[in-house]
Amino acid sequence: MSLQMPDQTKPAFQLTSSFIPQVVNGAARNILYGFLAADSDAGSQKGVKADTYGQLRLLQLPTDTQVPGPGQAQNKFNSDPEVSRELNLLRQGASDVLNGNLLTLPVGGGLLYVQPVYLKSTGETSYPTLQRVLVAFGDKVGFAPTLDGALKILFGGDSGASAGDSANNGQTTTPPGTTTPPATADAQAQLKAALDQANKAIQDGQAALAKGDFAGYGAQQSLLSAAIQKALDAESRLGATPAPSATASPSASPSASPSPSPSPSK
Repeated sequence: MSLQMPDQTKPAFQLTSSFIPQVVNGAARNILYGFLAADSDAGSQKGVKADTYGQLRLLQLPTDTQVPGPGQAQNKFNSDPEVSRELNLLRQGASDVLNGNLLTLPVGGGLLYVQPVYLKSTGETSYPTLQRVLVAFGDKVGFAPTLDGALKILFGGDSGASAGDSANNGQTTTPPGTTTPPATADAQAQLKAALDQANKAIQDGQAALAKGDFAGYGAQQSLLSAAIQKALDAESRLGATPAPSATASPSASPSASPSPSPSPSK
């Protein structure tokens, strides 16, 4: 991925790896001790290798500060109540939720974890589509339809960064013949109504299935999918409100941010 280490003036394509303590007697401490980046940009001039190609840069993290490793970051995502609620909502209906690669990025004297979340229909010709982006920094978690939105939630407003995906708000286009809700509509009320509709569709679908009414069950699944989409659209509008607050994870790590020092070597 394209990454800028602390001693670099611009981003470059690099391969990265995280280091955690060795497993001893079957016990492992999922604490980050180091972050290694290998410069993999061979250069743009034909036949000439870039001087920095193959250079290794190691960030050695302070031993007196417990910096959560990738495993702890994943557990933080999974245990966050808001994230769990949203993922459970996405899992309803005939869809699978797929977690993308968990990325570790050195940012602002600490480490930022980023993970995309995809939604894939169970149909044979379906393909995963990006629905949410998870981010974590220190003891806080952000979760939004876009990386820009997730960073704003994480840092309580303007993150000072632009991921270039703010226009991808996860909403679907309005079908012909329908009207778009006014901008002043109460998105929170719409979200609650959509969740109520989803719960009712689940209950009615189970009742139809118990009676052997497969046609009725299929109809309720369609209503469930529509309710889920309404809930996602309402949640997206809620995520667009200014200065949202970040949620603290139950498995929070110490709030002190590490101050890694780069050690370039060839």
